[in-house]
Amino acid sequence: MIKINRTKLVPKLLIFLTLGILVLSFSTTVQGATTIRPIDDYAGDQYISWGDPDSGLLIWPHIAEWCDTSGLPYPAFIHYVYTTLEDCPHGGSIKERVIDENHTLITINLHVKEVPFMIFDYVDNFWTFEPTCQGIMKYNFQVKILFNTEFLEEYGSIPSLFEIFYMFPGAIPPELIPVVTFMHMTGVGYLTGEEEGLVKFNQVGIWDPELGDFVWPVEMVIIK
Repeated sequence: MIKINRTKLVPKLLIFLTLGILVLSFSTTVQGATTIRPIDDYAGDQYISWGDPDSGLLIWPHIAEWCDTSGLPYPAFIHYVYTTLEDCPHGGSIKERVIDENHTLITINLHVKEVPFMIFDYVDNFWTFEPTCQGIMKYNFQVKILFNTEFLEEYGSIPSLFEIFYMFPGAIPPELIPVVTFMHMTGVGYLTGEEEGLVKFNQVGIWDPELGDFVWPVEMVIIK
């Protein structure tokens, strides 16, 4: 019969388990650390619109007032009046996850209510034409953005999609420009002008690195 010295076995087992926990904790901290940030670290995207080529409609959340910009300096849309994210009832969260030493993935989940919107015809330079109708809506927005960690730390707040798509290119080195990998925007609203109707939209954008562009499996803007 073999006798086991349990007084020697237990300390060795505890040391093994402790080391295992330390190694697991270290690897999680370095490569998978997740931080939850307040939603107000993200300024919102009042300059971003969502179009549907099939219906020929385009919805633009956060526009409160449109004006005739004939003769005014280009671009026209800077002369419009917008309702910012902080002016609308909103909530949500921001998840920040460390991918490796140089990259951080930001996932934004945003919910907004009482947002003014306008509907335009889906044409080139649509912002130079008068909107067809307007109303009030609520929407949900999820976006995933891959950042250079050093850039994110220096920038502080999370830039808007408008900054990422239109302001950063040519202004900062290409390797520092955040990469938007996924977008999903859904919303429902009602018209407030002479026309009556219910507006719904659903947009999904997925970044395809081989194409170097987004694919849009879902693009829907409808008025019922």
